Amino acid sequence: MLSGDTMKILNILAKSKKAIGGIIAIILFIVAVFYAGMLFGSKDNEPEVTSTTLKNQIVEINELAVYSYDYSKVGKFSNNLTFYGWDVPLTQKSFLITYNGTMKAGIDLKKTTVKVNKKTIDITLPQSEVLSHVIDENSIEVYDETNNVFNQISINDYKTFAKKEKKKNEKEAIHNGLLDKANDRVKEILTTYLHSIPEIKDHYQINIILTQTQENI
Repeated sequence: MLSGDTMKILNILAKSKKAIGGIIAIILFIVAVFYAGMLFGSKDNEPEVTSTTLKNQIVEINELAVYSYDYSKVGKFSNNLTFYGWDVPLTQKSFLITYNGTMKAGIDLKKTTVKVNKKTIDITLPQSEVLSHVIDENSIEVYDETNNVFNQISINDYKTFAKKEKKKNEKEAIHNGLLDKANDRVKEILTTYLHSIPEIKDHYQINIILTQTQENI
């Protein structure tokens, strides 16, 4: 038989084991809750790829100017006073100008539409357009300026001439493939940008579609 002191010691040990077991159980429970919170929290914080979020990211870029076209030109201006559709003799004014210009072509991304499917992302873009066109004022040289006392050259003549030259040069550049080159470059840049997003790269096929109608001059 066990003595009274021995029984007391065993009872104390038994209670201590129960207490220690309870503490361990509490610790394990806290660790499990913490781990679950981390696991599900990380899932909740993982960016979700949706049509809206993706479009917002693309639209933030605003205008994507991807192709620059530099040129040097010679242009001639000539004008006569007219009377009922007939040129008035001895009233001609003219000048010859050389100048340099720069066009930048690309896409207005505010017109983008995005559709995210299970395995694909369809992005519809407008056709490229000329986003900016500047004539370098420092490059302008005027030659053979012929003034006329009855029909003097004015600042408005230069402005009108520059506007017409811009239109003509844009048509020529577009005819030579400016916007086609910009379209190809936009597809390349946008695809590279989207592939840089981890949630997209290994999970989606990207389809970039350009609208059929081309809004140019």
